Amino acid sequence: MTRASPTYGRRGQQDEGNNGIRAVSSTFGKAKRGTYSEKAGGDINVESDPERFASHLLSIDPRVKSFHPQPFSVDLLDQRLLLNREEKREATLRHRGVPGVKIYTTDFSVMCTDGLRYTIEVKSEGYEGDYLYWEKIQRARLVLSANGYPLRTLLFPANTAHPIRTNARLLKQALHQIDTYFDRLPIDRIVRRCEQERLTVGELCRDFQLSPGLVPILLVKGVLSANVAHRYINGSLELFPAYGDLSHLFLLEEVEL
Repeated sequence: MTRASPTYGRRGQQDEGNNGIRAVSSTFGKAKRGTYSEKAGGDINVESDPERFASHLLSIDPRVKSFHPQPFSVDLLDQRLLLNREEKREATLRHRGVPGVKIYTTDFSVMCTDGLRYTIEVKSEGYEGDYLYWEKIQRARLVLSANGYPLRTLLFPANTAHPIRTNARLLKQALHQIDTYFDRLPIDRIVRRCEQERLTVGELCRDFQLSPGLVPILLVKGVLSANVAHRYINGSLELFPAYGDLSHLFLLEEVEL
């Protein structure tokens, strides 16, 4: 009998069904997905596709300075933050005889470039939670706000081909390609061409002999802008000069409940 070798933690060849997220072996609890973001300090583990999606949005949003998955928990009974595992363990033991939900762990904490902070809860479309769930969230929200971490809720679109899901992945990958390709692009000529008339991705690539895969780099660098929240990054996407403006990458609000 031939035993297949384990593949946990190994990054395989990327294709349509594998975009660089590697399964991470776990010995208990929920399965983990490994991904990478410089804003999160490098390699991180997330527990679901919705959380991976949120990490992509946070990575490309220029307002976000840094973020961390499951940074701390909230003691819903004592109404305080639990900042490490020991505090969470002690709270669990202290409240072990009390019925109901006692502890909530936020999905992400976020630090913005302007110094503001907030936390994120990520839900999947169609699985938004029942009354008891939202009661828990409201209790946690009050504690988080009191500690300077207002809670935002993001909704992961159920449609696997939703433009914001597809584009977020492409734009996040472009962040890692900037150093390799950006200096090779005819930036001044591209901007002048877009100033003269409306231009699509297909027309830009034809006129400058560019690979379509380079267009997301121009978007994340603020050379060009486009409606990436509602239109696919494909040949028909209209492009405009951005002049350094990165507001087209403000995608968190597009999926916020």
